Amino acid sequence: MLRGNDGKSGASRIWEHILSTEVEHIESDGDPFGLLKPVGTPIEYYARLKKYADGKHTSQALKNLHNFIFDLESGLVECKSSEKAINCREEGNKYFKLGDYETASGCYKKGILIAEIDSKEAALLHGNLSACFLHQSKWTACIWHVCLALRLHDDSQSSIGKRLQLRLQQACTKVGREDLTVLNECYEWVTKLCEDAAPLLDSEERYGFVNLPVPKFGRSKKLKALSSRLVVHESPKQGRYVVSEGYFKAGDVLASEPSGGWGKGEIQCGAPAADELAVASCILLPFQRHIRCLACHNQLESVGYVCPDCNGAAFCGPPSRCFSRHFRNGQFIMPQWHKDECRYAFLLNSIGLGHLCYRLGTLRGRHLLQPDREVSLDSLVDNYEHFPSHLEYGLTGWLCGLLMGRIGLPNCGDWCFRMLHRLQCNVHAITQINTAVSRDYGLVGVAQERIGGGLFPTASFINHACEPNIAYQFTNGFIIIRCIKDLSPGDEILTCYGPHFRHNPDMGARKRALLEQYFFECSCVHCDKTQQLTTLSPEENDRWCKLVEKICSSKTPLSTLPSLFKRLKRLSDPTATMTPKPSYGEIADETAFGLFKEAMTTSSSEARKVALYLTTESCDFVRTRFGADSIEYAWELVKLATVTTAVGESNNDGVKATLQRIMRSYYGEREANRILDLLSDVF
Repeated sequence: MLRGNDGKSGASRIWEHILSTEVEHIESDGDPFGLLKPVGTPIEYYARLKKYADGKHTSQALKNLHNFIFDLESGLVECKSSEKAINCREEGNKYFKLGDYETASGCYKKGILIAEIDSKEAALLHGNLSACFLHQSKWTACIWHVCLALRLHDDSQSSIGKRLQLRLQQACTKVGREDLTVLNECYEWVTKLCEDAAPLLDSEERYGFVNLPVPKFGRSKKLKALSSRLVVHESPKQGRYVVSEGYFKAGDVLASEPSGGWGKGEIQCGAPAADELAVASCILLPFQRHIRCLACHNQLESVGYVCPDCNGAAFCGPPSRCFSRHFRNGQFIMPQWHKDECRYAFLLNSIGLGHLCYRLGTLRGRHLLQPDREVSLDSLVDNYEHFPSHLEYGLTGWLCGLLMGRIGLPNCGDWCFRMLHRLQCNVHAITQINTAVSRDYGLVGVAQERIGGGLFPTASFINHACEPNIAYQFTNGFIIIRCIKDLSPGDEILTCYGPHFRHNPDMGARKRALLEQYFFECSCVHCDKTQQLTTLSPEENDRWCKLVEKICSSKTPLSTLPSLFKRLKRLSDPTATMTPKPSYGEIADETAFGLFKEAMTTSSSEARKVALYLTTESCDFVRTRFGADSIEYAWELVKLATVTTAVGESNNDGVKATLQRIMRSYYGEREANRILDLLSDVF
């Protein structure tokens, strides 16, 4: 839960180190408060922990924490860094020279986030970012960042200033505004731009700027998130679970819900709109905060504003509707929930789920987050009695309560302590589908990327199976749940908490993973005792290994690969419980990629032909193993289409139709079209 990572995640590890130090200190002191033993009620345990943490028996590291928090509040801990900003700009310049404007713009945006406000370095970063947008024909974004760069440059007659002026004229001409010759007029014009809202479909409702699908058969009167043909049952063994009372077809929407849950009654005057509150109730991972807007979670094109007091908050620029919502009378209005945590961002980034707990606690404390009693955050299962230790949760809850008390929300530590247990069992990873293009070979890949975390109370009622019948989509703080199989009355709605039986065929490993994190023993059809295990015999496995070794050998002639793979295929059964590692599909895919690289550098027609053959084999393997309607097959089709396009063999119309059908079932019409737009160079 509380593991830090100072690599890709960009998170501080300070709290992880403090926790480690505190555990050692308590152990060496003989644990006089009984904190290492999970005994007593939650109230009793937290009372002991708070007495310890507030007293004189803690380690010096925990004592020093109070001074560190004061330094954060006083601005004595610098979060902006000119040196790091310069490094970002120089890295961006390397990609810019290679013509990789997308990667370059990401470097410049990261630099803008950490550069000192109104500095020369910030001006250079805005200017370089505008150059990327000029090359990408993103004219409005180019105009915006040129304006910001010029407003920060002291001398518009310098060589840099003149280049920026010329770039501004070019971009203004492209949008038909050659008349905008004065910087202030141009700046005022671009700040007032606002894109049109996406048209509302018959099957959608609008919440603020978000068009949200309505569940099939309309919303339940009892639980707004669910379809009226879904019902929640409860039993001692299963807890609360969701069952269908109607007939649904694959692709139908079963539920849609904002993070934090649907509010009760009418929204109070001055409270944030439903879409604003949905985003506020979940968090972005630290390494996403220069890529996505903190206020709407959309990918940033232009950067409208960055927080001057931290390096973790960037917001949309014009012409986005999000920018128009927050930019008023020439000033950017910072969301209150960010103000509540801004100074503590460095510390909050290090506490994992504790950051989400703090966010939910502040929204609750300010009476903004008030879901219906049936789906109250406090009503979610916490499995408290099953946790082997409460110390990390207790100290993190105490820290959240300490910080909340310093912003005027006292006595929240015990609530945070319990909420951390609930988050461990109920939190959802928020994901987004993105594409990536190989810089050297032009191959397009599709990946489901984790961008944040949120708590969706009604969705948490849905139980696990190692073969799910639903899929999740996330958009701007909302979750949308669709069935990926036809459902009949009496069918239970089932999601997969992580270990899918096809991806993780080892039943014992799946059951252990679920028991460790969620404290239940899976009894789905793929985890019962009667499961028939199918795998290669020792003799077959020996033949398999020898064939794989020969295929991977650099001495193997290219012309013999197809026959070797045919022999390997005869040993392979995609539907087997335990496929060899690596599988037939993985070997075909890896070999195809190696041949594709060779074909791109040597122009070998034979290598291209075999690469396409093996990519097709990999695709067929995935279809047989996961199903012709599976998302795994859809992404394999993308790979096949991009290789087909690269080698110039044929068109991809049939592949596109199949891909679109699967994506509509999993993600709906809007998201399917967005993904296909990202793949426009392939189809």
